[in-house]
Amino acid sequence: MYKSRIGGWFWSVPMLMILVIAAWILVRPGWIGTLLCILAIGILVFILVASVTVYRKTTYTLTSDTVTIDSVDGPLYVAFDKITSVDTERDDAALYYGMSRDVVRINFGTSSAVVISPKDKYRFMNELRIAGLDVEE
Repeated sequence: MYKSRIGGWFWSVPMLMILVIAAWILVRPGWIGTLLCILAIGILVFILVASVTVYRKTTYTLTSDTVTIDSVDGPLYVAFDKITSVDTERDDAALYYGMSRDVVRINFGTSSAVVISPKDKYRFMNELRIAGLDVEE
């Protein structure tokens, strides 16, 4: 079982929280500025909690004939015989919830693909190679 990799964008949320708090302390704005700071902190806390939830619940498991992607949306089972290719092309669209840009794209079926980011990407890719899949680096 492989856990999801935490991307660099994840760490921007706590940094933004610190900047908002520091700005509020240093500037001491009126009540409108204070409300805006509280709103910004609330939004950033929501993003942080959602990101941590996704990271903790997202795992990737290889069985003898499937890749199982278990996430907050539920499990996705991709059978090896349906996989057409596997590559590691970086993807800017994969930044959802701060997901790492260091990704593995699994293409399956005629036009479907899933982008994942296992922590130990090279071991994951090696296991796919051993299973006989077309893995590009």
